[in-house]
Amino acid sequence: MKLEFAHRGSAGIPIPYIIETNEVETNVLDFLIFRKRNSKLIHDKLRNASAQTIQNDSQRVKYLINLLAEQQYIDHENKPVIGVHYSEATYENNMEPIIELLRHRDWKEESIQQYVKTWRNFYRFLTAVGVDHSMFMPDTVESTFAQDQDENLLSHTSYAENYIGEKETAINEKNLEFKDDYVDSIISMSDFWRIYEHLYTVDEVYAVMAFIEFSTLLRVSALVRDFPLKQTKLNPNFEPYGVAVRDNQRIQDLFYIAKGGKKKVTKLSISAQKIFNDEYINSEICSYEQRWKKYQDNYCKTKWAKKKNRTKQMRFCWLNKNGTPVSVREYQAALEGAAKELGIDIHSHMLRHTGATQLLWRYIKEHNLTASHTNELLIADAHIILQGLLGHKNIETTKMYVKTIERMIRSEKLSMLLNSALSISRKHHDDLLKDNETLYAGLSAMERAVNRFEEHMTGSDIITRVKRA
Repeated sequence: MKLEFAHRGSAGIPIPYIIETNEVETNVLDFLIFRKRNSKLIHDKLRNASAQTIQNDSQRVKYLINLLAEQQYIDHENKPVIGVHYSEATYENNMEPIIELLRHRDWKEESIQQYVKTWRNFYRFLTAVGVDHSMFMPDTVESTFAQDQDENLLSHTSYAENYIGEKETAINEKNLEFKDDYVDSIISMSDFWRIYEHLYTVDEVYAVMAFIEFSTLLRVSALVRDFPLKQTKLNPNFEPYGVAVRDNQRIQDLFYIAKGGKKKVTKLSISAQKIFNDEYINSEICSYEQRWKKYQDNYCKTKWAKKKNRTKQMRFCWLNKNGTPVSVREYQAALEGAAKELGIDIHSHMLRHTGATQLLWRYIKEHNLTASHTNELLIADAHIILQGLLGHKNIETTKMYVKTIERMIRSEKLSMLLNSALSISRKHHDDLLKDNETLYAGLSAMERAVNRFEEHMTGSDIITRVKRA
């Protein structure tokens, strides 16, 4: 038995159906409904799931069931059989080999842990509602966890204070990575602009989305769902670029829905808005109005639009050059494709962590401070800055960013991170090119982005001072 999901309506719960029979898989559907509305009936430590967690859980359960459908075993007549139903699967014979398979595929133990947690909750649900099954996983261990997991790269629930939770025993704790910095979770500015330029040649929308993610520190889901074209219910006081310029509004609040459904705020600079306006809305290649017309004339006639109940009256901020609303997965695929093409290692959180590190570095640089996670005054100031943008409460997260800068200085990576693409004049740019041939590609697009980025990060009006050759 294999599963697929249909996404219908606004309830936020995908409908699972069995591919072979086209029937609804009611146990999986009920599990997702319980996760959204009655999670404590599954386990007393479980909170009701956000829409994003529901999507994650649905994909993880599907992944398990579909892998079980491919497993082979020998039946009582000594004949090979393919496919094990989830109700007949056991931990030792079926789930444990799947966990080992994921390790063989070079999955990180942290990722495996998230999948196993969902699988455990699915079987807990089956037990709670009286569905017979043969899955008996090793017991978890109750443990106290540190406050605020929001900035943990692989966390899926944010907490404001220390809490009692479960330690997953079905994975190998020795394989879990201990992280107290983000050194491996940021990219150099040279690599960022290479990715920007590559995305620009594919479709300007992906390049501008990458820059907005980088400059606002938004998560990808919030970037796709909440970044506004104009005033919205979530951002009723939002000023589009032209209005912001008229009102001399150099920075404005940008509200978004964070993990767990909480409303949070970050900052949107006029420089970031200018890139959004010039490179996307008024793009010389394919303007937003051209994309909007394709959305109305072409996309709205497709079965995909009808399936998602999308009409010509709906306005989506991010449209690709075919007029199709950009999804989270489409943007991530474009980003990953560009990185792979360029030979750059990247994951979905890297732009966010890179932007936060850049912002903190420039604060340290402009105030002539020394990066040290033991400097209490620096940590206090940095925490105020990052808390307002990232939305986290745990000061340990701020210390991780400071440690990142400390360690990059020690490892001589910082000059590559900050200086390889941040030219402030054509002469400076030409000097940099002598040592970095990769910057030759897409000179004009990169210069535009570099200049606007410099203005955003320092507050200087460099756009009016830099003369292009």
